[in-house]
Amino acid sequence: MLYYDQYYTIGSTHTVCEDYIIQGNVPSPFIVLSDGCSSSKNTDVGAKILALTTKQILANAKKWPLDYLEFGQLLINTGLKTVKKLNLSEEVLDATVILAFLHEDNIIVYMYGDGCLFTKEHTGKINTIEVEFTHNAPYYLTYWNNKERLLGYSSYEPNPLVLIDFEYGKSELKPFQTQLIFKFPLEKFKYIAIASDGASQCINFDQQNKIPIYKIANDLLKFQDITDKFVEQNTKDVLQQYAQQSIYPADDLSVGIFANI
Repeated sequence: MLYYDQYYTIGSTHTVCEDYIIQGNVPSPFIVLSDGCSSSKNTDVGAKILALTTKQILANAKKWPLDYLEFGQLLINTGLKTVKKLNLSEEVLDATVILAFLHEDNIIVYMYGDGCLFTKEHTGKINTIEVEFTHNAPYYLTYWNNKERLLGYSSYEPNPLVLIDFEYGKSELKPFQTQLIFKFPLEKFKYIAIASDGASQCINFDQQNKIPIYKIANDLLKFQDITDKFVEQNTKDVLQQYAQQSIYPADDLSVGIFANI
């Protein structure tokens, strides 16, 4: 039986939450999160637009899944039309998008930007994958249609993308245009989680150190039982326990999990 749920919360250093995450079941179970860029204006609005637009695209898709490039292009084209109608700058859409969906007994993940993936196999083995950009400037969908911004971005650093895999270590530096597609067979994995990069920014403010990402994954994937709100309840419990130790997510945190029970 496949269950899925999501939750998001504001980071301790933020006054506005720029993360947004939703789920749906048409045309198949999915979770999509968007994490707005803190250095661009009104990306909390943009994150909502991108997530809600994704839900609309999936609901109206004549064929699914679209491939990585088709979906990304359709999403940003539609999002840009929306912000234009609202008389907003396109930089409102400077936001990571992570879409996870069920397809043929696999959870497929499309990532546009940065973020984290956590998995737990049926054997109990946990793994983490962090997708980062060395200059801390993710390759957002907004660069796809803006030649001037794309030229500036590409001239800054052509190979800034790195994947940090707990099991396999750090990848070589990759081109920023690398397609970030991940496939997790349900026969192997009990839990598959997507998370914003806030998951890697949990800080012990007493000791001034960062909590290891593996511990975060282990805690977020440790469920007493699976209910309709299993991710929301567990994440709240984990964060409450962390707060008692002066540990807080410095950045906004969003997490969505598929549970194959």
